Amino acid sequence: MKHIVSLIMMTVVLCGTMTAQQLGQRSRLERHVYTLAADSLNGRKAGSLDAEKARQYIEHEWHAMGLKPMWDGSYRMGFTLGELSGFCNLVACIEGSDPVLKDEYIVIGGHYDHLGVKNGKVYNGADDNASGTACVTEVARQLLARQKELKRSVIVCAFDAEEIGLIGSSFLVSTLKDKGIIGRVKVMMSVDMVGWLREGKALTLEGTGTLADGAGLTDPKSLGINIPIRTKRFENSLFTATDTEPFAKEGVATLAVTTGIKSPYHKPEDDANLIDYEGLDRVTDYLAAFTARLASAEAPIASGHVADKHRKKARLFEFGLQLGFNSSWLNYPNAAFYGKSLSGLQGGIAMQLNMGNTFSLHADLLYSIFRTPLADIEQPFASVLRMRQEAVLLPLTLQLNLSDVSNRLFLNAGGYAAFLTAHDIYRPNSDSPFTMSTRLLYPAELGITWGLGFRIGYHFECRIQSLYSLMPLYITGQSAEPEIKTFPRRSTFSLAYYF
Repeated sequence: MKHIVSLIMMTVVLCGTMTAQQLGQRSRLERHVYTLAADSLNGRKAGSLDAEKARQYIEHEWHAMGLKPMWDGSYRMGFTLGELSGFCNLVACIEGSDPVLKDEYIVIGGHYDHLGVKNGKVYNGADDNASGTACVTEVARQLLARQKELKRSVIVCAFDAEEIGLIGSSFLVSTLKDKGIIGRVKVMMSVDMVGWLREGKALTLEGTGTLADGAGLTDPKSLGINIPIRTKRFENSLFTATDTEPFAKEGVATLAVTTGIKSPYHKPEDDANLIDYEGLDRVTDYLAAFTARLASAEAPIASGHVADKHRKKARLFEFGLQLGFNSSWLNYPNAAFYGKSLSGLQGGIAMQLNMGNTFSLHADLLYSIFRTPLADIEQPFASVLRMRQEAVLLPLTLQLNLSDVSNRLFLNAGGYAAFLTAHDIYRPNSDSPFTMSTRLLYPAELGITWGLGFRIGYHFECRIQSLYSLMPLYITGQSAEPEIKTFPRRSTFSLAYYF
């Protein structure tokens, strides 16, 4: 009986201890967020004295838990932006225990800066990203307690200047490159806006396709954590970015971790009292267990794939579908006269061979319908005729790319061939006869083309082309001598999607 009572007492004590530990972490998370998102910090604008106050608080917490600086005895990694100074990342390291794998790294970080004060209103940024900074701090605390399990080392970061262009994370990547470390970073996680799990319904992990076994590694049940997660193989938003981007562009496997933008994103209402602290506590436990798994795995954990939006180099060959419209008119060189234009449609496939990031060889295979106004030279006061041509259009151009792989402007020039499959003349909305005809010297139209376009992200592209035919078209009537010589002119606008 005595043994049973003792067992019951031990169970009660253990349960009480576990509850206290959980409440202890939850209490600390709440304190971190309320401190960093306090009105007195005026929105932690990058480079400001208020950002310095935030840094001092984070430094104090890291030092108190025994977290060691990455370099030179200080967490601080100051940097400038042009002539502006006062920016600073905080970087720590938890060393792995394996004599070989400890020289490989898992990076987990979140930015602590926000928008500051605008029009007299403080943008406290509780979810964006006091929540992420608090989470990273408590993940580091758990990893320190499990340090003997970790084979790889873990770099812990609090990034500055994310809101003004991912400047802090870009500076860290540059430093890691200079020190020859970036190639040994196996995974990077950006913890950005993780305070609204209840409203967001799940913790989203974007980038599981960059991991060798993304589904298995991220499974919360296998980690013993009860949390709903939503996975995306790759980051694909054209308009948002987080601190994963500078790492991903160096070929590092990355995960963007978030509960979404259900919170008052970039609004003054993003305050600490709205954070789901129970959810933030579960997110912290999950990320601590997941990071420990990554740091402890002996097998390679990166798949070698990166999101299209993070590609540093263009793929060698690209293939896509396109749809667009064209405009067609006639040039009469002997009369120095241009006719009016009419619109038509076209569609087909686009192909591109990329010779590095600067030059590309681009080819299209399109089926085009051209409609061109045509004056009736036998009945000059009658309504204008229409010429309709259907053709297989084959432009081939050399393309000059003027910026990065994605979101880039380009110019191109080259030649084209149009093989006519149908050709007729008609008078719209009328049965009146006409005696005009056209004559082509060749069944194909050859010419030169030039244009410009813009790649939107990595998959979408819009393109404007001008086509200048070098093959004459002869117009004649029963009494017209000699024939009238003219040249077709075309312009096209198309939208393409590359797979």
